[in-house]
This record gives sequence, C-alpha cells and structure tokens, in this order.
Amino acid sequence: MANRVLLGKRGSDYGLFVSQKDTDVTNTSLTTPLSFDSRAVRGLMVSAKGEGSLAPAASNANSVDSPTSVTISHGLGYAPAYAVRWCIASDLSAGVATKMRSPAYWRQEEAVTEGDEEEPEESVETDEYGCTTAINSSNLIIYNHYFGASKVGDGEEYYGTGKQTIYYAYIIFKAKSFGTEL
Repeated sequence: MANRVLLGKRGSDYGLFVSQKDTDVTNTSLTTPLSFDSRAVRGLMVSAKGEGSLAPAASNANSVDSPTSVTISHGLGYAPAYAVRWCIASDLSAGVATKMRSPAYWRQEEAVTEGDEEEPEESVETDEYGCTTAINSSNLIIYNHYFGASKVGDGEEYYGTGKQTIYYAYIIFKAKSFGTEL
C-alpha cells in the first residue's frame, strides 16, 4: 500500500500533498499528478482539451434558428467545469487566434416596412451571431449560431449572408461544474 498523504516536506517543498490511488506521495520523480497539492491554489486538473472548427447551418429557410453543433464526449459521469473560447476566420493570423470570444449568442429581429402607403412591402430581417455551449454528465456540446443576416418577405428573401465557420478551443476539467448542467 502506497503512502498517500504527506504534511511537511516533499522534495524541496513544504505543504500538504495527497497522491492518487496506488501512487506513493513521497516519490517526486513520478509524472502522475497529485490529487491535492496545497501549493496549487485553486488549481484545476485537466481531463481533456482540444480544438476544432464548426461550419454554420446551410443557407435555406429551414436553417434559421438551427445552429450546427459538435458533441465532445468526456465520460466523467458528472457535469465537469469547462472553458470554451471561439473565433472566426478573420481573427486568425498564420493559424493562430489573435482574438478569442467567450460563448455568447446575439439575435436581432426587425420588422421592416418599405414602399408606398397603398402597397407597403413588409419583411422581417434577422441577424444571428455567436457560439453557445452546454454540458451534462456525458458530453460537452458546442453550438455555432453564426448564421449572419436573413430576410423574409417583400419578395426579396435571402438566408445566411455573412455566416461564418467558428474555430473553438475547449478545456474540460476533472472538477465538478461550478454552475448548472443541462
């Protein structure tokens, strides 16, 4: 049975240390992370990390309000703490993001009346932008809402002008979520 708890000197450092199951806490040459290390104030152990891209929904009337998504399985059995950041192509320089955004969703809808008083032409213009996320006991889901502008009515209809692929990066921690889950 391994020594798991140490209060005092470990290597050249002092503190409270707790090792993972079947790992000797006094062995400083192991690369196995500690379960607890008092030197790491509010430290979070990473369970998974990654990055990718997510195309927007296709340009048709059915894709308005229909974000695309990617599901990332974490298999922890509980909703963990996580972080997601995202950008669009114009925020990339030589493959490196120069600007990153936190998950957020913007939708603006406006009724527009054009033409003369006898034959007014009415339309609805919608702008949708952003990226949102959700977490549960099995998966992290990232949604692309960056659908751009759409217009319905008055004979001039268009869908998804200015839509964007988003580029995301995520970290899933081993700690339980600080907020709510799906």
